[in-house]
Amino acid sequence: FMVLLFDRDNWPPHRPWVIFVTTAVIAANGTYLGFAYTDGRPGWPGGGSLPGFTFGVLGGLIILFEFLLWFRKKVRVWRIGRAQTWMRAHIWLGLLCVPLLVYHSGFRLGGVLSTALMVLLFLAIASGVWGFVVQQFLPKRMLENVPAETIYSQIDRLAGQLAAEGRQLVRATCGPAPGDEERAADGTGAEHEHAPFLVIGAVRTVGKVQGKTLETRAPAPPVAGAELLRTFFVDAVAPFLRGAARGEASLRQRERAAHTFAELKTRLPPAAHPAVDTLESLCDQRRQWDSQARLHFWLHNWLWVHFPLSVALVVLMFVHVWVALKYW
Repeated sequence: FMVLLFDRDNWPPHRPWVIFVTTAVIAANGTYLGFAYTDGRPGWPGGGSLPGFTFGVLGGLIILFEFLLWFRKKVRVWRIGRAQTWMRAHIWLGLLCVPLLVYHSGFRLGGVLSTALMVLLFLAIASGVWGFVVQQFLPKRMLENVPAETIYSQIDRLAGQLAAEGRQLVRATCGPAPGDEERAADGTGAEHEHAPFLVIGAVRTVGKVQGKTLETRAPAPPVAGAELLRTFFVDAVAPFLRGAARGEASLRQRERAAHTFAELKTRLPPAAHPAVDTLESLCDQRRQWDSQARLHFWLHNWLWVHFPLSVALVVLMFVHVWVALKYW
């Protein structure tokens, strides 16, 4: 299953690990089954047998190594090996410890502590596999569907800039709104709204990469009969760009938004259509950032499940070792 998740580009670095883990599992199978056949006692060999004890020690060491990856990422002075090598070892050794610890258990859950350990092990492995799957697919989907991707932590600030640019464009197209001059006079108006030129973030696409470039426009006389554009911006576009309560419902989907803006053009003078196109472009950028935020959630938040499970697994493993040594 894990092998099928790789594409041709990132498969070669993982090939040696696949060979190693496959060989180790075959060797463990042969050792365990051979001992079970020659031992002569009923039932499968458990943790007290030689192979069960050996596999338990190896599985425990692997779990400790898996946990060291967190320190490798957090402690900057650690530069032992490449981060990618650590991650590959984390993936494949984590899978290897499953059959080793199952053999250690002798295919029995045992008491409450042993059962809790086995459940935590499978939950930690399952959450890790899920994280590996999303790490394989979501970055590619983000690259294809979010060409205007930006820094995740800056989305809210940049969305505010989009709203400010849209407001500046609407003011230049429709003229000052009632009360603008008073706000400018008492110092509460935005200075950029009275600049001698417009600077709008225009979206440009090169191949599959889309980004934002600054477009400077010379001011033009306000368009007569374009007041509807201001109303639409205030009621729908501005809240959507700022992300207030997810904004206007008709702008959340690309097809519905295109229909909304096309209908708006039919009700406005042709001279106002370029402003409508720019607002549509700004809304498309905001939709892409919303999509990026959703993908970012699934791409990273699985760690909030995987890491606590791993910590609990390590703690209970030490308790299990102490109990086993005490009553052995």
